[in-house]
Amino acid sequence: IHLSTAARLGTAAGDTRLTCWALGAQVMTSRAQDRDAEALDLARQALEYAGTPLRRAQVLAWAELPSLARLGGQHRADALSAIGQAQDQMSADPDGSQPGRFGFDDAELHLHIAEAGLLLGDPARARQHAQASQAATRTGRPSWAAATLTLAQAEAAGGRSSDAAALAHSVLDAIPADSLRQTSRLRLRSLDRNL
Repeated sequence: IHLSTAARLGTAAGDTRLTCWALGAQVMTSRAQDRDAEALDLARQALEYAGTPLRRAQVLAWAELPSLARLGGQHRADALSAIGQAQDQMSADPDGSQPGRFGFDDAELHLHIAEAGLLLGDPARARQHAQASQAATRTGRPSWAAATLTLAQAEAAGGRSSDAAALAHSVLDAIPADSLRQTSRLRLRSLDRNL
């Protein structure tokens, strides 16, 4: 209710940033409830309000791409198109490759592409982009843990279980267990199941 109200207020006030943000947050809520078609519709609505290349890159990679990838193989071509569009928009942003910028940066773009690669059954793509994400952040940071664990999932999907386990151990060696973010814990559980 709060997010729908925020989107309506943003639209009524002409605040496209608020509308875009509220719709994007609704995408996350819909995906968490496994309503992927609804999430895709909301992502496409959010894209209409994304007024800068950086925001378009973020909505494409963070909202539309995962929704398409979760919908399965019939949406593969659209997912690949979203990847290309997100990369083009990030390149069009004058600060697109600046690391650690609040909100969205190159490391996060690559992370979302890597995760989509896993969902699309493309471990080579997942590996390439997880490595790029990992290289764009500092060891020990939450973004590094996310990239490293996504790389581990790609290695497991590619049949390299030992490499996957070693990467998971490198995260656990670098970050105390009680300091791991919930998203990293979820990635570890998923990796454990896959191994």
